[in-house]
Amino acid sequence: MYRLLVIAVCMLVAGACEQATVGPDTPAGPSAATSVTGTGSAGSAGASSTSSMAGERPWKAHLAWIVTGMTWADPANPMATSLFGGRCTVPSNYVIDGSFKGEATHAGRVTGINSHCSQLIFGPEGPVGAAYTDGQLALTSANGSTIAGRYSNGMSGYDVQAGENWFEDTWTFTDGTGLFVGVTGSGQEGGRFKDFGELLGGVPAAMWMEGTITYNPSGK
Repeated sequence: MYRLLVIAVCMLVAGACEQATVGPDTPAGPSAATSVTGTGSAGSAGASSTSSMAGERPWKAHLAWIVTGMTWADPANPMATSLFGGRCTVPSNYVIDGSFKGEATHAGRVTGINSHCSQLIFGPEGPVGAAYTDGQLALTSANGSTIAGRYSNGMSGYDVQAGENWFEDTWTFTDGTGLFVGVTGSGQEGGRFKDFGELLGGVPAAMWMEGTITYNPSGK
């Protein structure tokens, strides 16, 4: 029953998104963009930095993101909200968790996890969209160095020509270890997927990141 409730709500949200090229924020969220109407390509990724001086560099990544869990405020009542013990800064209907893997500049092969708080938007006949806040991400690079970050300012829509839902938000790197001690950075990220039910069933969404990163590889 819980799984049926999750899929039913998300399918309703997906249907609402398909009625406009720009819609409310999608609960699929991060997590990691070029233009909102683009194909999701963020350019080449996976190259390691060869510079030994600290400075701002381009950051680009291609990622595959999957949903790993959803926690509802009340599984029996999608309209119920909670702060989830302080995890969320605004009353939210659920918290969604995910994981990702792919290639990124300055980091090579990467893996990571993310989560955010989602707030369903209800119309007269049920859910018509969702916003997401309080995004958190943790990325591990090919050599074991890590980057922590946050994401926010999400928005979503439906690409009629491609027949795909898209989402986009902004990210900020806040801390790191190993090669990325003292890391900072910011940019945009986004993704695309065909079907909410498949997304919840483990089918990955193609994601990208684009922005800048500042770190000191010679400090390691």
